[in-house]
Amino acid sequence: GDPSYTIAVIGDGSLTGGMAYEGLNNAGQHKKNLIVILNDNRMSISRNVGAMARYLSSIRLQPWYRRLKRGTERALSKIPVLGKPIGSVLKRSKSKVKHVMYRHTIFDKLGLSYYGPVDGHNMEELTNALNTVKQSKDPALLHVVTKKGKGYKYAEDDSASYHGVGSFNIDTGEPISSDKNFSAVFGEKLCELAQVDERVCAVTAAMRTGTGLVDFSKQYRDRFFDVGIAEEHAVTFAAGLAVNGLLPVFAVYSTFLQR
Repeated sequence: GDPSYTIAVIGDGSLTGGMAYEGLNNAGQHKKNLIVILNDNRMSISRNVGAMARYLSSIRLQPWYRRLKRGTERALSKIPVLGKPIGSVLKRSKSKVKHVMYRHTIFDKLGLSYYGPVDGHNMEELTNALNTVKQSKDPALLHVVTKKGKGYKYAEDDSASYHGVGSFNIDTGEPISSDKNFSAVFGEKLCELAQVDERVCAVTAAMRTGTGLVDFSKQYRDRFFDVGIAEEHAVTFAAGLAVNGLLPVFAVYSTFLQR
């Protein structure tokens, strides 16, 4: 009876972690007012292919389509004997057409109604999408596509470097201080250690640039491991390397060890 909604926001990169799927799997079995907003900045999830996929998505987000769908279901349920079989045929036909035109998402399989993708920088489109998603009787996932660094040219052109920044000139994008930071010094020293001991290897959780491992990844490709945004896995992965005689160094921000 509670009309309120719970909204969870998750980034596409975070879908490399098992906890995300555990949460989605749990949400799909509860018929609650839950909306998951997937912020996809195009760094790890591919887009639906073709104009037809976008067309079907836009239709699905239209309020009249949702009303027509519910009205048809109610009308068919009142027809004796034939109503249910007709509804089943229509549902199967619709599913087949959708499957041919665009891939069936994993979110639908987990029990969440999938909507999108929509432009996360278009407020009118985003507002309309959210109003439509609220009409879903099932937990829903709204796929929102955004651009990292939107509105600031230097960040748009080099999103990795601007993921975390120190002081810089806002007009030129150049750093104000030329001094080496901790990550840069750490990366240099790790390369030196790797040069004298072939057992030394590096592990990162999708933070190659931020943790100063760019040069290491280029010089020692066979000893560099990026496991994606999966800090828990990175720790156990590093432990596995150590058990097998290697000397792994897991470079991670202390904040991310709280995951």
